[in-house]
Amino acid sequence: MRNFIFCCLALLMLPAFANAQAIRGKVVDENGLPLPGVSINNTTSGGSTVTDIDGNFAVNAKTGDALKFSFIGYLEQTVAAAEGMSIKMAVSATALDEVVVVGYGTQRKADITGAIAVVNEKELRDRPNANPISSIQGKVAGVVVTNGGKPGEAPGIAIRGIGSIAGSTPLYVVDGVLTKDISYLNPNDVESMSLLKDASSSAIYGIRASNGVIVIKTKLGKKGEERIKLQYDTNVGFSTPTDVPDMANSADYVRLFNEKLAYEGNTNPDNQLNLADFNGVNTDWLDEVLKKQSFTQTHNLSISGGSAKAQYNLGLGYFTQEGILDAGKGISSGDDYKRISTRFNGLFHVTDKFRIGTNIAYSKSNSNDAANPIYRAIAAPPVIPVYNADGSYGHLDDPAIEAALGDAGNQNPRQTLDLFRGKSKGTRTLMSGYGEYDIIKGLTFKMSYSRDVSDVFSYTYTPEFTSFTGTLQPSKLTNTAVETESVLWENTLTYDREIGKHRFTLLGGYSRQQDRSFTFTGSKLNVPFFGDDSSLYLSNSTTGADVTSTGDKVRYQSYFGRLNYAFDDKYLLSATVRRDGASAYNFDGDQKTATFPSVGLGWIISKEGFMANSGLDFLKLKGSWGRLGNASITRQFDETATTIPGGVAFGTPAIISNATSITQLVDPTIDWEVVTEADFGLELRSLKNRLSVEAGYYNRETKDAVFSVSIPSQAGLGSSFYTNAGTFVNKGFEFDVRWNDKIGDKFTYGIYGNLTTIDNEITEVLGGSFLNTGPGLFGNTIKRWEVGQEIGSYYGFQVAGVAQNAEEAAEFGVPVGGFYFKDQNADGVIDDNDKKFLGSPIPDITYGFGFNLGYANVDFAMEFQGQAGSEIYNFNRNTRFGNENWDQDFVDNHWSPTNPSNSYQAPNTDQQTSRPSSFYVESADYFRIRNITLGYTLPQSFLDRIKIDRLRFYLSAQNPVTSFKYNGFSPELGNQSIENAGIDNNVYPLSAVYSFGLNLNF
Repeated sequence: MRNFIFCCLALLMLPAFANAQAIRGKVVDENGLPLPGVSINNTTSGGSTVTDIDGNFAVNAKTGDALKFSFIGYLEQTVAAAEGMSIKMAVSATALDEVVVVGYGTQRKADITGAIAVVNEKELRDRPNANPISSIQGKVAGVVVTNGGKPGEAPGIAIRGIGSIAGSTPLYVVDGVLTKDISYLNPNDVESMSLLKDASSSAIYGIRASNGVIVIKTKLGKKGEERIKLQYDTNVGFSTPTDVPDMANSADYVRLFNEKLAYEGNTNPDNQLNLADFNGVNTDWLDEVLKKQSFTQTHNLSISGGSAKAQYNLGLGYFTQEGILDAGKGISSGDDYKRISTRFNGLFHVTDKFRIGTNIAYSKSNSNDAANPIYRAIAAPPVIPVYNADGSYGHLDDPAIEAALGDAGNQNPRQTLDLFRGKSKGTRTLMSGYGEYDIIKGLTFKMSYSRDVSDVFSYTYTPEFTSFTGTLQPSKLTNTAVETESVLWENTLTYDREIGKHRFTLLGGYSRQQDRSFTFTGSKLNVPFFGDDSSLYLSNSTTGADVTSTGDKVRYQSYFGRLNYAFDDKYLLSATVRRDGASAYNFDGDQKTATFPSVGLGWIISKEGFMANSGLDFLKLKGSWGRLGNASITRQFDETATTIPGGVAFGTPAIISNATSITQLVDPTIDWEVVTEADFGLELRSLKNRLSVEAGYYNRETKDAVFSVSIPSQAGLGSSFYTNAGTFVNKGFEFDVRWNDKIGDKFTYGIYGNLTTIDNEITEVLGGSFLNTGPGLFGNTIKRWEVGQEIGSYYGFQVAGVAQNAEEAAEFGVPVGGFYFKDQNADGVIDDNDKKFLGSPIPDITYGFGFNLGYANVDFAMEFQGQAGSEIYNFNRNTRFGNENWDQDFVDNHWSPTNPSNSYQAPNTDQQTSRPSSFYVESADYFRIRNITLGYTLPQSFLDRIKIDRLRFYLSAQNPVTSFKYNGFSPELGNQSIENAGIDNNVYPLSAVYSFGLNLNF
């Protein structure tokens, strides 16, 4: 049975005995059993075949010709041809035997009891992305990556749901250096990424690991590779806006404006707009502010090598990305991001027992930062021209029309882009060094020291100009400088030992870290501009400066230990404990430390005797439990008292004195959040390791979550109270399936797919309270955090229908054509007590799948990803203060006497019917073709003649097609805070990228 699929394959590819061949032989597996489907290639004179059902073969060859034998799951062999030859194939090292980089060490994949996913270099290459995290979108179960469109923008990432209200950014460990930001890191420098998804895998990092850990290993030359290897990779292409929403044209705008007047009861013909009054103006504002194409390019050069005594790798990278905003006119400096990066990794074997190493990385980035005019381009009426006849920015000069349109008539998105200048520049330097000494066999001491320094300077400037209302607006310059430094010193002692059937690794360590930051912000009015940056200094203005400076310093101290144990390669145990302390927190009075333990168990069932004939290559059950902390939460130490001049009188006659009153309640004892997680999983390999399946269940609870809760206004202590306020849970299932195979000597293929379910729920809020948060409109916030709901759930009125006639209008108290809301408590009054939860930005399901094909020198791959079960709040559509434009969907479906819709109301500016409601909550489901790649590698015979190891050309498309129903650019909104997650409010749109590239090795 286990060879059935191989038999079918061999029969399909013609039996070897069909032709009379000169050399005959047989191939068997590691147990001496016939192995069908093995590819045999005569590398001397050409010709190939495959073994038949009994492992026999016949191939055109002469005695002594070199025959190459290859088969998935087995080591490739090259043997001299001989009549009657017998070949025994040896099992290759599978993914289970591969060494995975984990916290403070490595582990065999087969020995892992937690949930760890590994992404290798191959899956990160050839992508036009500034950040390596962008390239793993849809590739890892349990990991949600949300990309943004702004040049150089870091993607959002959440591992197994939201770990903290303060954010979901995981801890990155890059060659041992701990950081929350890898925007400096060139994806081409990465060799592998290990995503530690569960608490037992992450617990070795204690209070830094509540959102998961991503351990990144960068490239290093191979030991014994005497020849210097050079590799050059480039990717050049263009990006283009996709799924640009259609907006009303001038004719539709005028028609809906007049319908709005009728809705409001204004029947005076003199107040109506006439299309002829606008002289043919029909401005497509989104088309005006967006480019058709924007340039992007990547260039990377790496030099690596190694000997018995030294290993090294030098990487150089240049990345540039233009944005899709049509900036660079007026005083705007453009919309783009550039980064130069360099990295040197070295490992030197001083003696057989002593090694020293270094990792040095430097990056320099520059960006031109444009004002984001997307909302204004959506809202601006199309009847406004881009420019007036005299070249000034377009505006409606007719006083009557100007008065009719109100503030909407004072918008010009082109002016918004042109009268703003912003730039940022930054440097990042990471230096680390370490030494390792083998004290005795199996016992190694390692000491490491690292320093991570970042300097960022940015400015924004708006010139002096006269607004459309005639007000002179002074120029304003704002400078911001941010300096950060992180110093880390760590010592570990590792003991590896194998005694009979017992194999174990003991790790003990000590860590100290100091993080320091300083921010300076200064602004002044009336700073002149002379065409470039030479005049943009605060000293060039005589007005007073608005200056603020803030800083912070936190120290961490930790002790940690881990035991990894395996008995008979079947029974696995992993136990971790970490004692963490942080200078900013207090526990039990003067105590500033807490302990975070974890444990994981595994059983490799396939090693048991009763599984000998199961047909499975590998089967493991595993389970784990762990506790983590979060020391990155915001703490509130704001002023808690306000002085009231003359607020109190004492004595007779009264003596008037100042009074002091507490106006904001603050909790100075806030401590860190605690995450507890249980994890159960299964790993399976079958059909000679060509099929792999991983499935798991996780239950992740965050206790003492820090956020604000509402308090009664009568207390006079503010509207909310910031404290350890609640508990929430993320739980769900993960599935990952992969198949890799080879047919014949030339054709290879692979298929993968993953799916994750996420069930998020707030289970406790302090005192049964709640928090209204997020953007607001007309005094109504859009979100509420409350027990039983998902974090970030939208909160508003449920649209019950549209008043179709005067009778319904009178019944529901709204004009004809207006929304009426459901009376949830049936008290006959529509007020805040009738609001309900309307959806959540957290998807129920995320998924990704893809395939790759290779035939001879051609390769082709496609990747897909998407999500289902989440909602998006269309704040761009909801934000109406007057006579903003309408999107085409509303134009086509809105209520009118001739179109009695019950789901779209009539055009109006009624703040009551425009309050946050279910009408603005739309499906965020989408399905995307994430990437398409077609490549061709030049034949090796040709490359050998020109002394090149490898030369590959490829074409790729990223985000070429996305299918969704949302009335906006995309349901994917980039890296948002929890409070703003899922709210489409002037979000920079995503784009598709089409590129050409090459990989050159010599």
